[in-house]
Amino acid sequence: METKPQSRVLIVDDMRVNRMILSSLLASNGVLSDLASSGEECLQLCRENKYDLILLDHRMPGIDGVDTFVQLKEIFKEQGREVPVVCHTVEAAKDNINLYKAAGFADVLIKPIQPQRLSDVLMEYLPEGSVESHRNREDEEAKLKVELAKLPRWLSGVPGLDLACGMGNCETADDYVDALAVFAASVTDKADEIERLLAEEDFSRYTLKVHSLKSMARLVGALSLSEAAAEMEAAGKNSDFDVIREKTPKLLSAYRAYADHLSPLSEDAEGES
Repeated sequence: METKPQSRVLIVDDMRVNRMILSSLLASNGVLSDLASSGEECLQLCRENKYDLILLDHRMPGIDGVDTFVQLKEIFKEQGREVPVVCHTVEAAKDNINLYKAAGFADVLIKPIQPQRLSDVLMEYLPEGSVESHRNREDEEAKLKVELAKLPRWLSGVPGLDLACGMGNCETADDYVDALAVFAASVTDKADEIERLLAEEDFSRYTLKVHSLKSMARLVGALSLSEAAAEMEAAGKNSDFDVIREKTPKLLSAYRAYADHLSPLSEDAEGES
């Protein structure tokens, strides 16, 4: 019996946790994926491989999503094929979404990406029959409850962590715990980097780093931390440097606290090794 080849999607995002969760969500829809951490890597993979869909992060260091997209169109033109490219971004304003679509993106996904919304995009842009049917809303809510019950009980005591929100951005409890572990492992280095950029008054790179923190914190359900990072990102964009100097220490204190709050995750991992 002839079987239809699986669709393959390229995920492009500079944040490992985003790539990991998107890949898991695609797998749950029966879709294969490759991963790229930069615009440069995306371009190289698209020269070497054929993809049915590209999920392209908007804000990345080096070549950003828009510049990457411009070069992708040239690659696809040379290959004589058309490939839908979907932008994923935290910038949910209607004007921004219209701007991305006007630039030629097939669609826009707002981070943190909801599983049902991603499934809808896959159904729309991938070849017919290559995406497994997704559960209905009632099934999703029931599965969320089941997966929440699988989480370590101590996580419910972590200050500022909305487990339902974080779990809703992942496919399974295991995926969510993995995302939290990646988040926790990066706290010290990323907080030190933000602190260094503030001391150097490199406010352009500082703004990019707190943008990434905003996205990652929201993804794992650290909503108050995400909101504080968003405030610093807005201050950076508006050149409110006094606000940044005044409020960044509190932001970093709250951020660094998660390394301690989530330390049992690394202890569990050591125990299993």
